[in-house]
Amino acid sequence: MKERSAYFTRQKNFLRSFVIFSILSFKSFADGNPFPVGARAWGLANATVARSDYFAIGNNVAGLGGISTSIIFSTYDSHYGFDGINTLGFGAVLPLSKDLGTGFSIQRFGDKTYNQIAIGIGAGHRINRFSLGLKLNYLQTAINSSTITLSKKALVFEFGGIAMISSKLYFGAHMFNVTQSHYSGETHEDIDTALKTGFLYKPSKTVQLSAEVEKVTAYPINFRAGLEYEVMNNFFVRTGIASRPQTNHFGVGFKGSKFHIDYAVHTHPQLGWSHHFSLGYVILEKKKLK
Repeated sequence: MKERSAYFTRQKNFLRSFVIFSILSFKSFADGNPFPVGARAWGLANATVARSDYFAIGNNVAGLGGISTSIIFSTYDSHYGFDGINTLGFGAVLPLSKDLGTGFSIQRFGDKTYNQIAIGIGAGHRINRFSLGLKLNYLQTAINSSTITLSKKALVFEFGGIAMISSKLYFGAHMFNVTQSHYSGETHEDIDTALKTGFLYKPSKTVQLSAEVEKVTAYPINFRAGLEYEVMNNFFVRTGIASRPQTNHFGVGFKGSKFHIDYAVHTHPQLGWSHHFSLGYVILEKKKLK
């Protein structure tokens, strides 16, 4: 009986290791950006480079330029139904003026055996039709198992910009690891540089279309596209697709006077379903901000 129990334990550990490897191969703190922030972004297949909202602190910091609502938020991502490979996030956005917004974000992926942490602080400034943003991230990866103990750290800068071409069309670009930083330690492991660019199109007050391409140093080009539709006042439905890997995304959202609630799900061709949830609380409403 003990041998059978040990067998199932080994099988479970192997499957868990495979899933972690698969996720990290798709998106990790070291291969471009930290995990995308917010269920709204996940519902749109993370095609967010030209969007301006409070989740911009984790997606394209330039989007903080012109933000006029102070808000705190939390996020939770459950990857493929396996324990120990979830992502928790927390952050806040504080506009200092009508054109200058600041914020910070904290994300943690994994468990006590393997985990990645990203802590960042950034600001975005809008100048007429252009917004520019800069963010500094502290990244840490830790492994603590019976066979290996490892900890590596790095400081990484990211830079982004958004241009308003017209009242309906926006263009965005973002670069992660501008200075080509690497992890501390004996190996000095490189951190990949990621560049993404895309657009946001608003054909009407209730419909938004977005698309972008991303190139990470060691990976092929990834294409993403998303659609958001406000089906009724303050209630949204979303969908999107991504090419690497080929994933389908769906989501819903509600934007109240004090609480913003978003939920999304996406499917992986081999690993199945992932769920994403985010909750925002408005501290200072737009009409009260000067």
